[in-house]
Parts: sequence; structure tokens; C-alpha cells
Amino acid sequence: MIYSRVPTLNDGFMQQSQGCLYYAGFERDENDDQVVRLLVYILEDYNSKEWIMKHSIESSLLFGGRHDVDIEEDFCWIAIHPECNLIFFTLGWDRTFMFCDMDRRQLKVICNLENVNPPYLPYVPLYEELQSLHK
Repeated sequence: MIYSRVPTLNDGFMQQSQGCLYYAGFERDENDDQVVRLLVYILEDYNSKEWIMKHSIESSLLFGGRHDVDIEEDFCWIAIHPECNLIFFTLGWDRTFMFCDMDRRQLKVICNLENVNPPYLPYVPLYEELQSLHK
């Protein structure tokens, strides 16, 4: 699907990755109200303003087969990897930190952040020459 404006998604998250603007969020399936999907759109050409759907994954895959997840309460976006199709997030009361490899459709648990409070800030490298290094 291609949209000329930002698609309307629940609990949307926007970040730059691989030179494009990514927008991810959740939407109920049109054919089955019980199915919720994670949709990922990209804006490749900023001039055209066309959002192209890149990924669509049923949320039960993200949530380890669970269908009882309250996205607003149990899910927290962390980041979209700047160089590949990985989405990082926490899930559940114990704040399980995990990522989804969108290309392989695989979910990996990283660790439990039960005693760590948000915000979770991703590492962003800063490549800047410091004038003090050139004296």
C-alpha cells in the first residue's frame, strides 16, 4: 500500500533508518477483529511524500504467540536499528527487552529490564571532529 500522508496507526513510532524515515505502529486486521498487526511504512523519497508499506507482521509473532497483550500497557517502543530491519522494544510487566528481525520474522529476547525504568535511550553515534584534537 502507498499513502500520500502518514498512515493512521495505533501507538505509532517514527525514526530514521537506512537513510529513510520509518513509521511503525499497530492496526487491527480488516478481516478479523481479533488479529492485530505491526505495520512498518517507509518514506524513501521525501519529495514524493509516499509512504510505502515495508513489513506487516501479526502481533502474536512479536508477543511469543500470546494474544492477550494490551499494547498500550504492555508494549514500549525502544528503537528501530539505524542500519538494518530490527525493531527493539520491551514487553510485559517485567519489561522483557527484545527485538524483532523484520526480514527473518524472528523474535529474540535480549534481557529482562524489570528493575530499570524508562526512558530507554538508544545509543546514537556522533561523528564530529573536535577542534581540540587538532591543536
